[in-house]
Amino acid sequence: MKKISVLFIAALSLLLCSCSRNEIEGEFDECVISQNTTWYEDGMFYETANSEGEPVLCYYSKTNDRSAVMCGMPECTHAYKTSPGCGALKERDTFTREGYNRVGDKLYFLALQSPTENSTGSLDFIECDIDGKNQRLVASIENTSLAFINTVKYIDGHVLFSYYQNCGFVEDENTGKIEFVNYEKYKFYIKRIDISTGNVETLVSREEYNGRGGGTVYQNTLYYNYSYNIEPPTGELLTFETAPKSYSGFYIRDLSTGEEKGYKDISAMGESYEYFSPDGIICYDSENDKLCRFVPETETFNNIAHYNMNGYTADGKNALFIQSSDSEYWTGYDFETCELTQLQPYAGDFDIHPNLTHTVGNTVWLEVVSADDSSLRHAYIDRNDFFAGKFENIKLIKEVEL
Repeated sequence: MKKISVLFIAALSLLLCSCSRNEIEGEFDECVISQNTTWYEDGMFYETANSEGEPVLCYYSKTNDRSAVMCGMPECTHAYKTSPGCGALKERDTFTREGYNRVGDKLYFLALQSPTENSTGSLDFIECDIDGKNQRLVASIENTSLAFINTVKYIDGHVLFSYYQNCGFVEDENTGKIEFVNYEKYKFYIKRIDISTGNVETLVSREEYNGRGGGTVYQNTLYYNYSYNIEPPTGELLTFETAPKSYSGFYIRDLSTGEEKGYKDISAMGESYEYFSPDGIICYDSENDKLCRFVPETETFNNIAHYNMNGYTADGKNALFIQSSDSEYWTGYDFETCELTQLQPYAGDFDIHPNLTHTVGNTVWLEVVSADDSSLRHAYIDRNDFFAGKFENIKLIKEVEL
């Protein structure tokens, strides 16, 4: 286990070197977050399972081409039974951890806390040292232990996130006991927390059947997607033919005035809005199966191509998508020239899909499935090669083996 400690020291030095310039009040390192994985241009946080099936937080460095468990304890086994103080393990009363980000010499994340006999649980925003030690509660949202987090972004000194709840725990008025309840309608929220003060703001609160979505804030304006049903679920197994109609919309809200505009049957592509700019909003028109570009000045949607949600990724400079399930090619789109190109799809040893790629700076991270054992692996490639359809130099990361 001493080897793991040496790797941790190397990873820690790389982390502090790359993010020490950050200030909580200013801009954050560019990153893309999806549940318990966070990608940067130079590396990534990810979780792997130990022999007991417990999630262990790790970091991979591109510079050193190695991974390390985010724990600094010598001789640590990274398992509750033998090393209960391991900082890379989540706390016992934590159900899940999501939305990791490094800010200065600190690590931040959202933790869903499990309910107890005396508590309905909560969604907590946690600050700690890079090795998981010295945890501090920045903010807490009560009765959200069973929330499903859709998107997490760190913007201008805040963490912005969306989630929905279709069930929860309530205290019985007569007995005082905590009871589980299913909600008839989903409770959907977009909230943001000031990292310095812990102040929590609710930017969106909606309640419909199957209501869910996500968005981002840009210059005090909220841009978000939201989809829902107007009919309650029947409880039966649904097929494409029997499923109730889904209603979707793209919404723009001025946070200063509260004024909001909505565009029905439209969804902005890239639910987490990784590389957002008002003049680069690509949308899906579900009514006409079209990929469009939104023009804010005229509030119009310029057609790009036929598309029916078969796969999409973009970084604000280029987009790559699959137009239909029987397409022989992947289609590239240049944001500057508006030109479309056809690319040969990847045909190597892995199953690669545009929806499972994430671009940060000059790096495209890929979640790939191995043809040998169907396991999900992490890999990366130069972004210029990826958007040009040159997939020869895909490299698997070296993951920690526990």
